[in-house]
Amino acid sequence: MRTVRLLCTWALLSFLVGCQAYTDGSKRTIGEFADDAQIKAAVKFRLLDDPEVKGLQVGVSVAKGVVTLRGRVPSDYARQKALRIAGETGSVTGVEDRLTVVE
Repeated sequence: MRTVRLLCTWALLSFLVGCQAYTDGSKRTIGEFADDAQIKAAVKFRLLDDPEVKGLQVGVSVAKGVVTLRGRVPSDYARQKALRIAGETGSVTGVEDRLTVVE
């Protein structure tokens, strides 16, 4: 029974992650949504891991590979570093800056 459940779960996940074709430009496929979720998690993890950025104050949203950063950072250095971290994360196609420097 456990093997059947694992196979069904694997098949469902493979189907959901693999559906990346046939977009008309206005709607995201399930695969694109999954990609954006993975990018968001990776960016947020890297921001939380950085002591200068203090990632708890930074919100991350992703749409079609474009990362938007919102929130407060303690310095312009931290702002630039957050933008660089987001841009260097795999599969990111662009970064939108909506960060506020609060000294």
